[in-house]
Amino acid sequence: MSYETFTKSATPSTPATDKATIFVDTADRKLKMIDDRGVISTLNNDGLQDRNLITNGGFSIQQRVAVASTAIPAVSTTTRAGQVADRWAVTTSVASNLNWQQVDTSGAPETGLTSRYYGSIISSTAGKKVMLSQWIINAEMAHVRGLKVRVSLKHNQKVGSGQTYKLGLLQLTSSGTVDTSPAFLTGAWSASSGTDPAWGTNLSPIAPNASPTPENGTINGNFLEVTTVSATWARSSAVFTVPSNAKNLVVVFFSNATGGTTDNISIAEVQVTQGPDIVDFKAPPIAEELIRCQRFFCKSFPLTVVPAASVAVATGGNGETGMIMRAGATALASAIQIRFPVRMWKTPTLTLFTPVGAGAVPYRINGTTPAVQTTPATTGLLDMGAVVTSTGDAAGVVGDLVGVHYTAEAEFIT
Repeated sequence: MSYETFTKSATPSTPATDKATIFVDTADRKLKMIDDRGVISTLNNDGLQDRNLITNGGFSIQQRVAVASTAIPAVSTTTRAGQVADRWAVTTSVASNLNWQQVDTSGAPETGLTSRYYGSIISSTAGKKVMLSQWIINAEMAHVRGLKVRVSLKHNQKVGSGQTYKLGLLQLTSSGTVDTSPAFLTGAWSASSGTDPAWGTNLSPIAPNASPTPENGTINGNFLEVTTVSATWARSSAVFTVPSNAKNLVVVFFSNATGGTTDNISIAEVQVTQGPDIVDFKAPPIAEELIRCQRFFCKSFPLTVVPAASVAVATGGNGETGMIMRAGATALASAIQIRFPVRMWKTPTLTLFTPVGAGAVPYRINGTTPAVQTTPATTGLLDMGAVVTSTGDAAGVVGDLVGVHYTAEAEFIT
C-alpha cells in the first residue's frame, strides 16, 4: 500500500496554460485543485456544495401558463408579475407583444443540453429589452452569506442577430426587510445599449469576481456580459461573493440592448451553487422539483391545466370537494376543507374558480347539471390550507357534493 502526504498551503498561483495544481487548503483543510483559469475545485466535496439554490432551474414545472408559445400574462415594466415557468418571471422595458414558451426536447434532443426542457422569451415587435429573474428566500441562501457562489446558465439565441445579455446576482441589502420584495424590481429602463435598468429599493447588484476568470463572458460593471449568444447552446458563468449581511438574492438575466422583431432568447440549466467550482447541471427528481415549486404556488387543477374559470371538473374529481351539510338555499350549506399538497413557505393568497362559469364561488355537483353556490367565504387560511364555505342553491339536498377550484400564490410578484 502507498499514500501521498500533502502539506497545507495557501492557494497557489494560477498555473500555466493546460496545467493544474493540487493542494490542501490551509483555510479548511480540504483537498483542492486550481486550474489554468484560476478555478478552484474541491476534490473531496461532500455533495452539498453542488446543491442548486435555484428552484426549477431546468424549467420542467410550469403550472400557470400553457407550454405552447403564449402571451405572458400581466408582464410589467417594473415588477415580477409576468410569471412564466414556476419561480421565474419576465420583466420588460415595453410591456407588449411578448410571449413565453416551454420547449420539451425529449423527442428531439438539442446538442449542448442535458436538461429536458428550456424556456424561450419571444418578441413579435422590435425595440424592447427583456429580463428573466428568480427571487431566493433567506432560508435557502443564508448558508452562503460571506461565501462565494457560482451563477451559471445556458443560453441560445434561437432567432435574432446574436445579441448581448447580462447575467447577475442582486442582493436585498441590510436596509431591506428579509423575504419582503420592494414595490418594484426595476425602475426606469433606458433604450441605450449598455445602460442597466434602475433597481428597486434596497436591491443592489453584487459585482462578479475577476478571479477565477468567468466562463464564456466578460465582466462589465456589476454584471457578466455574455458575448457569444448564438444559434447554439453555450454555458456562461461567474463567481460572486455574497455579502455577509445579504437578506435575499435575486438572479437576473437581461438584454444589454433593445431587440429586433421576432427575437427569441432561450434559457436553460440555471444554477447557483456554493463555491467557485464549475458544476455540471443535474436535474433533481421531478417529484422533488414539484414540491419545491408548490411551496410558492399550488393549485387544484391538474398539473398541465392552466387555472381558469369554466374548466370542467368530473364528479368527485379534480376540484376540492365537500358535502352539503344542510339542504336548500341555506347559509353555510357547504364547508370545503382545502389542504395544500405541501406546506407553503408562507401563508398564500387564495383565489377561487368556478369550473362551470365565471366567478369565484363553489358549485354543486349534480350529475351533468351542476349549480353555482353563493356568498363564498374563506376562513382559517394558513400555510397548509383553508376552509371555504358557501350558501346552497334551492335544488340542493343533503348528500350532494360541492366543489371549487383554487390557486394558492406565495411568489414574489413585485
